Amino acid sequence: MSVRVWHQLTLALATFLPLSTSLAQQPARHFEISAVRENRSGSEHDNGVNINGTKIAATNLSLRIMIQQAYGVLDFQIIGGPNWLSTARFDLQADTGDGQPVSNAEFGPLLQQLLADRFHLTVHHETRPMKEYALTVANGGPRLQATTGQPQNSMQGINQNGTQGTAKMIGTGIPMSALAYRIAQQRPFRGNLVIDKTGLTGFYDITLEWEAGDNAASSLITSLQQQLGLKLVYEKMPVDVLVIDHAEKPSEN
Repeated sequence: MSVRVWHQLTLALATFLPLSTSLAQQPARHFEISAVRENRSGSEHDNGVNINGTKIAATNLSLRIMIQQAYGVLDFQIIGGPNWLSTARFDLQADTGDGQPVSNAEFGPLLQQLLADRFHLTVHHETRPMKEYALTVANGGPRLQATTGQPQNSMQGINQNGTQGTAKMIGTGIPMSALAYRIAQQRPFRGNLVIDKTGLTGFYDITLEWEAGDNAASSLITSLQQQLGLKLVYEKMPVDVLVIDHAEKPSEN
């Protein structure tokens, strides 16, 4: 059964390890077969990258999005690259051919290797000082429900990009790093990194509700403190960024 990876990557790759660690990963497996074609449909809709057993497939993705998924970084952490990095779109299919399903943990390194092989992508990391958010524990301590049983690493959002009404984030068996990553994906915080500095190492079930629309940022910050006992602190910190040294459009096959 096909599993959509776009949302699961926020959990599988949201540990915010230094990029030097990510770049050093060498997958024990590789894709035996891969096919990449430029998508000229003109559509801006994409379906993310899907895992189906030993195969992955993507439709209408830019290289920029694939880099985000391969390296577990946010959009603003990607520096440089060709002028078509965000505009050209591609369909891809790849198969390990070894009969063993691709796991979420293997997905990032495998996709990194595929991008290197087919797009001749080379990157390096740098650390730059930036004003970003730290997720910390508020005065009075956390108000979190510890997960019982096996962590599910599952998150879903409701009306998070809405212009009015109530937005909601529901997590089941998640670490705080995953919550920090999802906060950074919300419209008011896009372009900022949110780092988990809670010191909490467990897995939790959370429900977070806030006001969508123009007041979403202040409402989410207030709701974090009132509902979960957490707070966001805006501070200057070293941030790892991914610098693109080289990329080419792949030859089609």
